[in-house]
Amino acid sequence: MLIYGKSEKGPVREKNEDSFALEMIGNYLCMAVADGVGGEVCGEIASKIAVDSSMNLLKKSLPFVKERDELPSLLKQIFNNVNIDILHDCLEHRERFGMCTTLTIALIKDTELTIAHIGDTRGYLLHASELIKLTEDHERTTELIKKGIITEEEAKDHPDKGKLCMVLGENKYLNPDIYSYNISYGDLVFLCSDGLYSYMSPEEFKSCTMPRNNPESICTKLIEQALKGQSSDNITVTIGKAERRAEL
Repeated sequence: MLIYGKSEKGPVREKNEDSFALEMIGNYLCMAVADGVGGEVCGEIASKIAVDSSMNLLKKSLPFVKERDELPSLLKQIFNNVNIDILHDCLEHRERFGMCTTLTIALIKDTELTIAHIGDTRGYLLHASELIKLTEDHERTTELIKKGIITEEEAKDHPDKGKLCMVLGENKYLNPDIYSYNISYGDLVFLCSDGLYSYMSPEEFKSCTMPRNNPESICTKLIEQALKGQSSDNITVTIGKAERRAEL
């Protein structure tokens, strides 16, 4: 499978609080993106713990997964274990108390895609010429829209815009969103931080995705497009292409 990821501090932030990881683990292409919550202490540490811990746990557990329907409970367990790792780190380093992060994990096996998600890092799918958003942001304005309190247009300038209602680093049991999709060979799966998707239109996003067999070039084009769109945040994107595995 073709995979690639890239992260950029951006022109405004002093440090990069995004982290990402991608790796083949057995038959699964595994991708993870985390965005340390801006304005909180040590966001870059929280995001690094999130991706490192999740990948280590996937390495230990994925080889024992036999059926697709085992993945949701496994991913929920992983999110809660990662959350505990972040909380334990806060206890060991009091100056990090309150650090938190988003986390989105994607697992691709042949044409099966499973995503686990908390926060506002996003998953996208490029199928043929259609760009499909795969995750829903855990943002306060999103909740207000769902309840009919505000419109999408009103959300753009709402004072709660960008404020998250679910993150890792909270002292409670987490219930991440779990999505299962059937995709097609040749589809591209993207995980990205809000510093990327918030600064381009879907058409601009799609314009950066050719040729599809060069994920490094696509990542570079997407980050350049976000910078062109005046991104004021850290920018991270990972790509995985669903490909038929060679028979052994």
